[in-house]
Amino acid sequence: YDDVGNYVAYAAYDLAAGSVLRTQYADPRNPSHLLARYGFLDEECPATYCKLLPPIVNQDMIDLGYAYDRMLFYRTGEVADEVWDLFLYQHLSMTNIDDQQALMQSHRQGDYETKLALHEKHYAATSSALLEHVDGFIEDINKVIKKAETIGVTDPNSIYIKCEHPRLPLIHRHNLFVRETFQNVRSRYSEDADVNWRDATRVTVQECDDNECAIAECVMDFQGNWLCEGGLGPNWDGSEREKTKTIIAAQ
Repeated sequence: YDDVGNYVAYAAYDLAAGSVLRTQYADPRNPSHLLARYGFLDEECPATYCKLLPPIVNQDMIDLGYAYDRMLFYRTGEVADEVWDLFLYQHLSMTNIDDQQALMQSHRQGDYETKLALHEKHYAATSSALLEHVDGFIEDINKVIKKAETIGVTDPNSIYIKCEHPRLPLIHRHNLFVRETFQNVRSRYSEDADVNWRDATRVTVQECDDNECAIAECVMDFQGNWLCEGGLGPNWDGSEREKTKTIIAAQ
């Protein structure tokens, strides 16, 4: 505020005249955080945190992308690359230190081909670990959902819920949302799934910077090049905007 009480704000980067200014409560890809901090559920949220909680998180894991806003399961059943990287890292830490070091070297050097080869080499083990994690979480959340239903959470006229647990219906809806997302992941990556996790010629990508997110639709041409429409686009001066890209659907 200035001396006469006017509120003055400064943008972190240049904005074109007429640009829409927004504020964001939190990462739109994490409904659990929105519910816990602000008390509402965004049921249009495209993803949720994968609930992977290693007992120890080291610098390698942070470098691979261990963060609540990157370790995501999408409602389409897709799994963020960071999740696969962490499952591979954990598997290699117990079975093949040489490959673990190769994973970290390829990640830090941007050597995508070597990294992909390591994923393919150990896919049977990492996919099994992923599904074990998913099944364990679904089993646990099913118990919570069943307990809530036994005390009348789905009954809009329940006096007990209204008086004793008025927030429980919202929490219950959140749990159903998360369970559905985990079930979609299981359906996509189970042994009888039709789609391989790396085979795709059309993808939906979510692009995010520090202020907003946007969806881009990308297709691969006959030469193997990706052509995209939508997304955040460049800065007002035509320069490339710094942003993250996350695949949320693939065909």
